[in-house]
Amino acid sequence: MQATPAHTAIGRDRQRAKIFSAIYGASVGRSVVCLLEGTIGSGKSTLAAEARARAAAAGLTMISVDDLSLGGGVFVAFKEHGPGPFCLVVDDLHRAKSADRAALEQLIDRGPLSMNAGPAVLILAAASPSSDALTRRLARMAGRSGTRITLDGLKRADLAKLLEVHGFSPSDELLTDIQSRSSGNPGIALLLARKGLTSTVTDRSSASREFLRPEIEQMAPSLRTFLEVLALDPGQACAEQAAAVAVEALAETDPTIEPLPTEVLIDALNPILTGNGHEVRLDDRAWRDTAVALIEPARRRRLHRLLAERTTGLARAGHLSAASLEGDPDLAEELERQSHEALEAGDYSSSASYMALAMKLSRGEDRRRRLISAGLIIGVSENPPGILELSAEIGLIGSVPLTAFFQAGVAFFTGRLGEARSLLHEQLRSPRGDQELDDLTRWRMLIVLASVEIAAGDEHAAKDAVDEAHSLEVELSTEIDAVMSRVLTMHEIYALWNTGSVDEAISKLDVFLIEAAGTAEYTDALYLRGRVHFYAGHTTAALDDLQRAETHRHKKVVPAAAQRGMADQAMIEFHLGRWSDAILRAERVIEMARTTHDWRGLASSHSVLAMVAVAHADETAAAEHLDWLAHHVTTSSAFALYDVMTARVWTARMAGDHERALELVSAFRRTRLRSWSDEVGLIGWRALEIGALLDLKNPGPGAVAEAERLLATFSQKVALRPGLPLPFGHPQALQGKLAARRGELDAAVDRYRAAIWLAAEFPHMRARVHHAVGMVHRERGDHTRADEQFEAARNIFAQLGAAPELTEVKSRLLSVAGRYASLTPRERDMAYLVSQGRTNREIAETLFVSVKTVEYHVSNLLPKLGMSSRRELWTAAALASQRMSPPERSPGFAPGVHL
Repeated sequence: MQATPAHTAIGRDRQRAKIFSAIYGASVGRSVVCLLEGTIGSGKSTLAAEARARAAAAGLTMISVDDLSLGGGVFVAFKEHGPGPFCLVVDDLHRAKSADRAALEQLIDRGPLSMNAGPAVLILAAASPSSDALTRRLARMAGRSGTRITLDGLKRADLAKLLEVHGFSPSDELLTDIQSRSSGNPGIALLLARKGLTSTVTDRSSASREFLRPEIEQMAPSLRTFLEVLALDPGQACAEQAAAVAVEALAETDPTIEPLPTEVLIDALNPILTGNGHEVRLDDRAWRDTAVALIEPARRRRLHRLLAERTTGLARAGHLSAASLEGDPDLAEELERQSHEALEAGDYSSSASYMALAMKLSRGEDRRRRLISAGLIIGVSENPPGILELSAEIGLIGSVPLTAFFQAGVAFFTGRLGEARSLLHEQLRSPRGDQELDDLTRWRMLIVLASVEIAAGDEHAAKDAVDEAHSLEVELSTEIDAVMSRVLTMHEIYALWNTGSVDEAISKLDVFLIEAAGTAEYTDALYLRGRVHFYAGHTTAALDDLQRAETHRHKKVVPAAAQRGMADQAMIEFHLGRWSDAILRAERVIEMARTTHDWRGLASSHSVLAMVAVAHADETAAAEHLDWLAHHVTTSSAFALYDVMTARVWTARMAGDHERALELVSAFRRTRLRSWSDEVGLIGWRALEIGALLDLKNPGPGAVAEAERLLATFSQKVALRPGLPLPFGHPQALQGKLAARRGELDAAVDRYRAAIWLAAEFPHMRARVHHAVGMVHRERGDHTRADEQFEAARNIFAQLGAAPELTEVKSRLLSVAGRYASLTPRERDMAYLVSQGRTNREIAETLFVSVKTVEYHVSNLLPKLGMSSRRELWTAAALASQRMSPPERSPGFAPGVHL
């Protein structure tokens, strides 16, 4: 059989490597099964075609299972096609004809795969999710050899490349939508791209369902029912539990159907499931939406009732609600009660979900009342998906001010801060506001307005909203308003810190943490106090708060608050040199954001990962995170934007692109964030700017003078608040750099020495100062002290994993070229002969000088070379390879010495 010309499968390098391994195994005489598993549209055909071409190029004889006749036995059948080794191709294994299935079973039972005899055979098969016994058998065989290959969804970057190859250039927004709705499935993505560029979201969603429908409809009853159960369960389900529901549902439909074992069902759906085998989840959105859409309403309600019998808590409530045909007032009342219990326990997310379910089961005034409660709880739980889901019900509120209030909440949680502000101001400042707004509603609006202003970085507007809310003196009659009161206090503290009242903010936090003990806001307050302490220069107190917050994060906390707090903690850990911890925490925040769909914390986390990647010389990761910061960051948070700016400037400096660093700082200076950063005490960015000016390749007198002027301003600000953390450099370090630039080496050393102590809390900056003072010592010819500084820098860079800087400082330690240049001509002669292993007497005879003269010169040259003994010089291979010039032929130089 001729190999089919293959197009390259995009984004399948890991799978391709497994295929190559299987081909190699067959080429050296080992029979093996290679199974490509994936859903329709996952790219099995493309990758299989590429695999066939690779196998043919490797010398395997290609045979289609259709061409294999086993009437005379397995080995005879293969010999008809040549000597081997062979590649037996099986397309759509789960739909193979009876004759082909019989041939495969005979090959497995009585052929090379079982007998380890005869020519090697590679079975290259492709299959969709199926409970077919032969498919599952080959899957197990492929799994044992490590060549069971699952084609899951493509990552966003690979999907973009695929669409580009096919002539599509979707916007970032459309690409995100396509990625989500297709779950990365190439076939569905291409279909959506063709329709989605001109169609509505609804049309695109319908297209994906039609694409997968045939695949689901041809499934065996047991497998399809198991799929339906998983599709209706929103969380991770116990596999045995889901299988039991499927068995009961099947028994009601057709008692004659023999149920399949749970492990077979899970194994068959492997390409679209996630989990640990015991708990599994249908993580593929396209399959989940399609499976649910194909279930008849009555059957869907029955499955939900069966699931409700086997679940508890919120999962049970969801299934009971979905199984209810009409409004169920008793169930609605029970769910409202559970909502209040969850709220009191600090589980705001569950409370909001219970209340939303109760609202959907209600009618009339009860529905309106519960809608308002659900919206408020979702707001304090900071749950954007919940707000969006509830937004379809806003029209039921009836009241114009309340409708505007909820629309503002939706706008806020979707990042449209200007729209949220306008809606709230329109109601709060309306001439009819006193008649239409009661104090409680106005108070709630002001709390949301403070949230908007804090997110937008307008600290003064936030403080005004907080003060106005306090002036109303409302009576708190419900638990939800008690929660909002605590949120208001947090806003007040945040506004105080944002306006530079650091001590007052810490004092209020101390009181609040006592009053809020046992609540979800307690952990949020610990994260905030930890950040305030750190940027006030109280590092020990900050670390204590962050450690306590991390402990309480697993108890009571709003997920978004934990996400935001962990991102702040990651940045602090980066500054303190705890890079491994910072990486893990930042990656955790990004992973959480995929679930919460909340943008808060993402900017700071990508900033941390970008800086660490650059420092570790991980160019791929650095490019990914910097691209996100440059093009995809969607935040108005002042603190997050500050983190983004400093990260981009820092990475540009590390890459040696000082001009780019200055451009970024110049853009920052034109924003209101510059004055805000000074008020809060975030003045470290000034060190990045001054350092970039001094490190320009040809700075010129103007740049040096500007650096000196900026350094004077920076020094004054630090003098006013000497305890502020300066992770990007202290004025003393910059004064050392300036002195070195001017050739004032003694002054540079003095400044740098002071800077080393001042950078005690920031290992990376301390290492850079050690490196800098070592270079000054080297320039002065003091190689012993230079090596001491280089070794100190090397140890810190090695601990941090700062690869490029570690390489640079190691090269300076190994190089003696600079030292050799500092020797006199006579000392060079001596150094060369010592390096050849000559004794003092032999050197004296060669140079026609006394032994005492040799001893004198050797005792002088060794310290200049930074060495303690002539053995070091003798074994220093670098001396011969990096020598500036050969020993000069002075009048006393022996003519018999050749270099």
